[in-house]
Amino acid sequence: MVIKVAVPHQFKLKVIPDFRTLLFPDKKDIHYIGGSEILPAPLEAEEESAVIGDLGSEYDEQAKKVLIEHNLRLVVYIAKKFDNTGVGVEDLISIGTIGLIKAINTFNPDKNIKLATYASRCIENEILMYLRRNNKTKMEVSIDEPLNVDWDGNELLLSDILGTEEDTIYKDLENEVEQKLLLKAISRLSGRERTIIQMRFGLGTPDGEEKTQKEVADMLGISQSYISRLEKKIMQRLRREMVKYS
Repeated sequence: MVIKVAVPHQFKLKVIPDFRTLLFPDKKDIHYIGGSEILPAPLEAEEESAVIGDLGSEYDEQAKKVLIEHNLRLVVYIAKKFDNTGVGVEDLISIGTIGLIKAINTFNPDKNIKLATYASRCIENEILMYLRRNNKTKMEVSIDEPLNVDWDGNELLLSDILGTEEDTIYKDLENEVEQKLLLKAISRLSGRERTIIQMRFGLGTPDGEEKTQKEVADMLGISQSYISRLEKKIMQRLRREMVKYS
């Protein structure tokens, strides 16, 4: 069984094996996502909301197909950020599409998280896990570059989604080894940096409660903008440390 993904010709995307089982385990045929050279544009907010409303209904399968098709541009956008890792862009898109399918298949519209945010996390996490497994990257990915723009016109940064439910750097770590890598990286931060990360993302706290930048700023007696700048620098350092230890 295979699933083929239609993307712009310049990416020359290969056939991706065994995708369809992730989304439609009972189907045996070949499914094509998209059919033109140009990827479908993202859905308007109202359209997306309507399609999401069909998830879990008798129209569930069609809704998932539509959401996957109209989020493939996000996969390409994120995959291109890793084009200096020694892995071909077409392969990165293939891996990222696995993350997108997982995102659509597990997205819970009742949770307070946008689909674009959740999908971006899943796509990037899938690519990062692939690169880590294959040990093909020793580079730093900037978390200050926008991954996408949400429906309110706000840029979506990796640093924005690290604190969401099941975030990529802690709550959704795949195994104990990765947890140890993160804890080792955090241990190398200064006292203030470690405190900020622990408070922002609920690390090492009894209830695991995450605090907003404003709450952290008020508790430490500094400005929110300063916390924001510090947080970005800290997350860059954590990413470097985790790559170093992996």
